[in-house]
Amino acid sequence: MMKLGLGRKVRHFTLATTAVQCLMSGTIVYGQGQDSQVHDFVPAPAGTQIGLLYYLGSTSDTYIDGHGHKVDDSSLDTNVGLLRYVYYFDIAGMRADVNVLQPFGSLNNMRVGGSDIDTKDFSIGDVTLVGTLWPLNDPEHERYFAIATYLTLPTGNYSASEPGLGSNRWSLSIQPGYLFKIAPQWSVDLVGDVTFYGDNNDGPGGADLEKDPSFTMLGWLNYEASAKTMFSLGFTTTRGGEESVKGVDGSDVKSTTIRAEWSQMLSPTTQFLMEIGHDVDAENTFKRDATLTFRLAKFF
Repeated sequence: MMKLGLGRKVRHFTLATTAVQCLMSGTIVYGQGQDSQVHDFVPAPAGTQIGLLYYLGSTSDTYIDGHGHKVDDSSLDTNVGLLRYVYYFDIAGMRADVNVLQPFGSLNNMRVGGSDIDTKDFSIGDVTLVGTLWPLNDPEHERYFAIATYLTLPTGNYSASEPGLGSNRWSLSIQPGYLFKIAPQWSVDLVGDVTFYGDNNDGPGGADLEKDPSFTMLGWLNYEASAKTMFSLGFTTTRGGEESVKGVDGSDVKSTTIRAEWSQMLSPTTQFLMEIGHDVDAENTFKRDATLTFRLAKFF
């Protein structure tokens, strides 16, 4: 009986941890794919610095297992902040940038299959370092193509018994993005990424956790109402990231989210952005009823 109880606890913890990493990677950070807001691949002039503050929230009362079945009596709320710094410069005749991202926050009301999962009230997430290069930077025709590389370091608060924002593993994401104009006030953002994961050698019960690569596609259709205001509709879909525990394979994580976004220049150097979203499909993760993003950006 003790072994059965422990096995169930480890299984539920592993499910919860996988789900949290999926949600948190693409926060810019929601598991370890990296998210992208509208026009993130439009570079600022060389020498520009940007400080950004994000709030990333979500709520879910549904967990979908690896077979596509709903796990009753499951829930998770996330409240995460993110600090980000960006610096633009030129190298070899091309625009480039460097980023530093630091998430922090809490996971609340985590429950899987009727089992409450203790979580950290507050934790610091993993630091992510980003470098972006623009082989195509054509402001005249409003066409941009860039490749961003995200390196996530295992610096966050991590516990093998309580899910938090730290993953206890390295990860590397390669993210190309293309933005182009389709009409005077309309544009499209297309972004993809592949993320590779190192091992977590301190999983539940001391188990080694291995994770397969994950893949994300993201698209935005944007309407520029004025020079200061933009409205956008988009989607994100993620596949992969199967996790193995003690050599036993799990299932790929799958999710598809529809999104709507409004961005507004409050002044020549300050921008506010708000985004809402809803998961229309999920597997081996929490299906989010609602997501909410606020972002404040200050240009220097």
